Amino acid sequence: MMRCTYTLGLGEPNLAGKPTLRYDDVCKPNEIHALKTTPYDDRIENYENHAVHATHQIVESWIHASRKLLERIGESINGRRFEKAAEDCYTVERIWKLLTEVEDVHLMMDPGDFLKLKNQLSMKSSCYETASFCMRSKELVEVTKMCRDLRHRVPEILDVEVDPKGGPRIQEAAMKLYVMEKISGFEKVHLLQAMQGIEVAMKRFFYAYKQVLAVVMGSSEANGNRVGLSCDGGDSLTHMFLEPTYFPSLDAAKTFLGYFWDNDNKWV
Repeated sequence: MMRCTYTLGLGEPNLAGKPTLRYDDVCKPNEIHALKTTPYDDRIENYENHAVHATHQIVESWIHASRKLLERIGESINGRRFEKAAEDCYTVERIWKLLTEVEDVHLMMDPGDFLKLKNQLSMKSSCYETASFCMRSKELVEVTKMCRDLRHRVPEILDVEVDPKGGPRIQEAAMKLYVMEKISGFEKVHLLQAMQGIEVAMKRFFYAYKQVLAVVMGSSEANGNRVGLSCDGGDSLTHMFLEPTYFPSLDAAKTFLGYFWDNDNKWV
């Protein structure tokens, strides 16, 4: 507190004569306590109701922050500010990891109370519904789409156009960047790596979410009322983390570069 430019007025000696922060003018305590309530308090008496509500509020807040960051990433790429875009991409990646940790809070809830609350809130999936509970968040669906659509910015970053005949134009540009231009174009390398990092973190979130669902609700709900934890791709979560890479050209470039270095810098 010695380096702080003001005092909170919490009893510490104010020998330096610092101005007092009027905390109530910033955020009143009754407003903080009001956030503890949920829309179902009047008809649901369940302790886990507050935990579930708070968890979802936290998740939605971070999802909204991710959306704003993704919009800023697009603006940075348009302005050729690749280093700034890479920083924001790494932030989005960290948010996906944070969301995974937040969802793990459900594992600490009482199973009986949680399943009772699930029934009270009429939270259930039908045998005809393949979308998981998390997909009921419109903003999560939108953020997922925005993260997936980052792949369309790769040609712009590499300064090449997509070959209409399906040629390896983007792949060759990526290989050139990774080997010959990695010093002058380091910010592009960092941006492409960060974009792939978002893909990894996002798929990890959906995989972990399915496991959490199986633990707290049972494998039937985790698979949209399908029997067993199969990986046949029938439910939305399995489809999400089993999708092929969003960046096939970058993947191919790294694969061929691996062959290149494994064969003493000779193409075979």
